[in-house]
Amino acid sequence: MTSFFLAWQFLTILPGWRSEQEVSPYLLGRSTAFYPLVGLLLGLILWASYWVFSLAFSRMVCDGLVLLVLVLVTGAFHLDGMADTLDGMAAGKSTEERLLIMKDHRVGTFGVVGLILILGIKFLALNSLPDEILGKSLAVALILSRWSMVQLIYRAPYARPEGGLGKVFKENVKGREMILATATSLILAVLLLRLWGALLWLIIGVVTLGIQALFKRKIGGVTGDVLGAANEVNEVLALLLISGIFRIFF
Repeated sequence: MTSFFLAWQFLTILPGWRSEQEVSPYLLGRSTAFYPLVGLLLGLILWASYWVFSLAFSRMVCDGLVLLVLVLVTGAFHLDGMADTLDGMAAGKSTEERLLIMKDHRVGTFGVVGLILILGIKFLALNSLPDEILGKSLAVALILSRWSMVQLIYRAPYARPEGGLGKVFKENVKGREMILATATSLILAVLLLRLWGALLWLIIGVVTLGIQALFKRKIGGVTGDVLGAANEVNEVLALLLISGIFRIFF
């Protein structure tokens, strides 16, 4: 249970059970196995929030408020990584420059524009979903996006030679965590969206391989910011794919 609540505390700002046990690098690594499960619980929170909002507001307002809840409960953690990554990739001319810009806490033009676009597209994708699959779609998107971070931590090299929190994860995420996170994400996706869930799982897995290859070429691997960016990209991609599937086939 310690590993699960460590994942919960790392991916959200919501309160959770705290252990007296010291948080070791080993436990940080083990906690990644529960990232998809944290995604499921966040999806259920958003689903419940939507139901409450729908008692008083129109569908469009509800969708906007659901996104607000998502940003609040995650502390905009992944969005911050997205902004830093975009700034670094757009403005940096070399690996060193990109890593230096990404480490700067100030947000540049590319970061601001990227955040506006990612939130806007996410809202539009969410708003296009039928009410009957909204909750399941949110859950699947959050499950698979969190799984993608485990993939990158396990497979991609860590880019910063000076080290950092990401390196601690990299050195302590083993095959066991990767297998558990992968199996959990697939099972949950299939339970929620049947065969379409399996298809989404496969697509997100392939896209994450592409993200890994891109950042290995650009900066030599991944950082914590890249993990946040990958989460945001895969989250919005999953919602877009679900929207497209139901528009075409249903």
